[in-house]
Amino acid sequence: MDSFDKYKYLLGETVMLYQFMENDLKLIYAGLLSGNFYKNIEYVRSNFKGLGQVVQALEELDHSDSNPYFSKETYMLLGKLARQRNFYCHQCCVEFCYNPYFRDSFEFNDSLAKLEQTNHSVKSIQAQTEKHRASILARFKGV
Repeated sequence: MDSFDKYKYLLGETVMLYQFMENDLKLIYAGLLSGNFYKNIEYVRSNFKGLGQVVQALEELDHSDSNPYFSKETYMLLGKLARQRNFYCHQCCVEFCYNPYFRDSFEFNDSLAKLEQTNHSVKSIQAQTEKHRASILARFKGV
């Protein structure tokens, strides 16, 4: 696999993990709200359009008691990753795509290095969100 194939693979995997993470956070939020879980899911999906909105709302709800699921540091990382998500979905390839020799360019190689770091961070945090989602939703059968 050459560096561009690696880039495409990591970009696809990273975007996929962002989707999992956002969905997990929405389900966690719905599970932490009082009331009917399924109505809460509808509320969350219709009111929170982006990862950043979900992170902010969940942090507030999660810290409303003395036993949060995620640490302050984790919320800081989630906020950073939410901002980076838009970059990876809409901008990252534009930085080098018009250069016919991009594989040797600083822009491409720098973008690949940053993507590798982001991919590692997203994998780590997504594993946490998956764990907490499973824990919270264990009380709801069929979810």
